[in-house]
This record gives sequence, structure tokens and C-alpha cells, in this order.
Amino acid sequence: MTKSIVLLSGGMDSLVCAGLACRDEKDVSFVHMNYGQKTSVRERKSFDAIADHYKIPAEKRKVIDMTFLKQIGGSSLTDDAITVKDYKGDSDIIPDSYVPFRNSIILSLAVSWAERISAQKLYIGANYEDSPGYPDCRPSYYDAFNKVIKEGTKSADITILTPVISMKKKEIVMKGQELQVPWHLSWSCYQSSDRSCGVCDSCALRLRGFKEAGIVDPIEYK
Repeated sequence: MTKSIVLLSGGMDSLVCAGLACRDEKDVSFVHMNYGQKTSVRERKSFDAIADHYKIPAEKRKVIDMTFLKQIGGSSLTDDAITVKDYKGDSDIIPDSYVPFRNSIILSLAVSWAERISAQKLYIGANYEDSPGYPDCRPSYYDAFNKVIKEGTKSADITILTPVISMKKKEIVMKGQELQVPWHLSWSCYQSSDRSCGVCDSCALRLRGFKEAGIVDPIEYK
């Protein structure tokens, strides 16, 4: 039986990936990364709630400590000296919310666990619309990483899947509706852990997606 792992941050994109995996796969595990982000406690709460919703057993949940990225800093998500900026519109410029080499570290750890449990598929909610400036959200990046996996793993049959990478946020919302995902359990805000700020890049793109889809976002905003 094919085993699959969903990299679940707790945000809307990874939630839809979880919905897809739980619909299409027979043996699914969830992994969550704490990389020292400002909303790490809130994101972990979403991870646990979504895992409960999909009835993922405890032995198929993994939370990995990556808080060393906070020591490195250089991102408004991890560095207390850098404020999270309000959304200024779509841009090709790399924003300061980019966490240096984060996705490569996340994927490396996820592949390591995949080897450990003999999983063949890794679902990640990478989305190009999140920011075209993010170098680790490009389709070509995941093509390259899949080549690295084949070169650098014992089994060489692990594949990263990016089912929402080319979708607009509206399309992701519509797909989530089709899958009946629990939107109310997800969390996207970069800077707030009680009520979403509504103005950071992640909140703004999320709100735009729900508005264009004609659906009310069920989470609370300031």
C-alpha cells in the first residue's frame, strides 16, 4: 500500500492538500514544522485540530523542531527585529517574510521521515500566488528537489506533490469547498495568534481568495 505524508502548516493551502490526500490515499500521515515563526503556537493548534478532524492517529503525526531558523533570523516571520509588513499588492520582489532556505530544510526533514516510514508521496501546499518572489515556491524548484531525492535517498521512490502550486487562491477555496475541508480550523496570519490581522500578505491573499470565490471566510479577523 502506498504511504503518503502531508506537510501541514495549518494554513489554507496545506489544508486543501490534506483534504486531497485523505480523499485519494489509503495511508496518510501528517508532519508539522515549528521553525520559530511568530505564530508557531497558533499554527500548532491548527495542525492538531485538523489532524483530529481527519482522524490521523497519534503514531502518524510528527512535529519537528526547526526553531534554529529563529537563531538565523533574516525574516519577518522569525526575527523579532523585523516587523511583518502589510500587503502592498502582487510583486516579483522577494519579500522580507521569506525565510532563508526554509522549504529546503522542511523538505529534507520530511523526506527523512518518509524514508523512515517507507512513504512514497509528500504533499506540500506550495503556491506560486503566495509570492512569485519566493524562490522556493516555483514549480522548477520542486522539479529540482525531486531530482535531489532520487539522487540522495536509499529508496529513490519518494516524490513531492504540489497539487495547488498553480492555483489562484479562489481556485484553492473552491477546491476546499468541494472537499468540505474544515476552514474554521485553519490559520494563515503571519503576525497574530488571537484574531487574524487581515492585512499581512497571507491574510490579504486568503481574504481575496474567499471574496472572489463568493464564500465567507469563517475565521475571525481584527
